[in-house]
Amino acid sequence: MKNRLRYRHQKRSRKPVNGFSMVEVLIAGILLASALAAVSRISVAALSGSANLSDRASIEAAINDNIQAMQKEDSYYTDAWIVENGGQEALKSACTNPPEKLGNHLQTVAPEPRLAAITRTFDIDSIPGILRIVYSFEGPEQQVKAEQRVIEMTPNFAAKCYSTR
Repeated sequence: MKNRLRYRHQKRSRKPVNGFSMVEVLIAGILLASALAAVSRISVAALSGSANLSDRASIEAAINDNIQAMQKEDSYYTDAWIVENGGQEALKSACTNPPEKLGNHLQTVAPEPRLAAITRTFDIDSIPGILRIVYSFEGPEQQVKAEQRVIEMTPNFAAKCYSTR
């Protein structure tokens, strides 16, 4: 009879227990924390990339706006405008070095780029008869250093400086 009681007692203690063990809970917690850390890193990288794209877009837009202003001022700076505002001597003087005259005019009339991080320089010597305008800026990305955007302009009035006779 004692054996039967002992046997029954052992049977009761071997009942399956519902729920998770402490080890299973710890492993699940570690896996969950690792997954959340990975998602956090990806989110931070995406946000910083988005901010860099926004900065780059604003820099490029400011340069494009300034280029359009330069082209507009060049189209208004005709031989007729030079003669009206300075006479024939002003046109003769402008025809001695058209890129220099256009560069001087643009520096006084055209606005500076709207972002202070952009520097604009005028180059009249590297290509004869052509005004080069160089926009320099630091790229917003960490791997990108100094960048440049270059436009080349032929002065609108320069066509009137040459005669075929």
